[in-house]
Amino acid sequence: MKMCKPTILTALMLFFTVGLLAQTDKALITLLDTIYKADQQYRSAAMQEAGKGNPELDKANMDKQATLDRINLAKIEQIFTKYRYPGKSLVGEKHQSVAFMVIQHNDQESQEKYLPLLTDAANKGELRASSLALLIDRVKTGRGEKQIYGSQLHETKDGVKIRPIEDEPNVDVRRAKIGMQPLAEYLKEWHINYHVPTAEKPNPASMYYVQEERHESPVEAIGGIAAIYAQLNYPDKAKENNIAGFVTVQLTIDKDGNTKNVEVIKSLGYGCDEEALRVMKAVKYTNKTGEDNDIRMKLPFPYKKRAK
Repeated sequence: MKMCKPTILTALMLFFTVGLLAQTDKALITLLDTIYKADQQYRSAAMQEAGKGNPELDKANMDKQATLDRINLAKIEQIFTKYRYPGKSLVGEKHQSVAFMVIQHNDQESQEKYLPLLTDAANKGELRASSLALLIDRVKTGRGEKQIYGSQLHETKDGVKIRPIEDEPNVDVRRAKIGMQPLAEYLKEWHINYHVPTAEKPNPASMYYVQEERHESPVEAIGGIAAIYAQLNYPDKAKENNIAGFVTVQLTIDKDGNTKNVEVIKSLGYGCDEEALRVMKAVKYTNKTGEDNDIRMKLPFPYKKRAK
């Protein structure tokens, strides 16, 4: 009987541990459900308005969605801290891609930051390889590089076009390895009559989107970026706590070069956010476009002025 006691105790401990894990998973799944609904709240409406030819309503919905996307990112980052990637074994097949969706719907900085984490999750079977492929393509096109799997398109006034693809003759080989449909089938949804090109039978150049190089920006800060940085004061609270990093702000530059709708989308805290807002609200730009322009900008704390 004495030999059985450790076994019974171990079994009881295992029972309670499994119960606690199940309870935790259920709470996490509920949270992911909430995050997913927020991820789609205005995005679906924006797509509908775009399809109806209502660009103003489309933009209004996406502006609202951008706010929710940043809130979702903060929630997902907390989940990453506690669980790493909340994948298939933890939350099941249905919810394994929720965190991925939030990352891919946020800025390039966040996509770059969490690409290694999501790559590790996909390698372990916690995230679909096809989902990772979308993020890889998005990061690459964000860098101005050719994509790998052909998932990224660009809408122009002449219709939807394909962003350039690296080693395009083998794109379907790569897609098949991770369970993606042939590229031609995917592109039919966008009314693109595509075939994998060969030397004898290439696709027309008009099928692809090539971003024009700009030698001179039509919107520039008066005095340049360094003049903006030079206005930044390092807050005492940040200095006391040895805080260093960047505050990312989003703002609109109106046709007269004034800034408006300035908001922090990547916080550093300790007074840095308030200082970034103060400076950016006072900046003047030259705007040669004659219309409002939305931009993002990273402000460094502390800013070390270069010696002349």
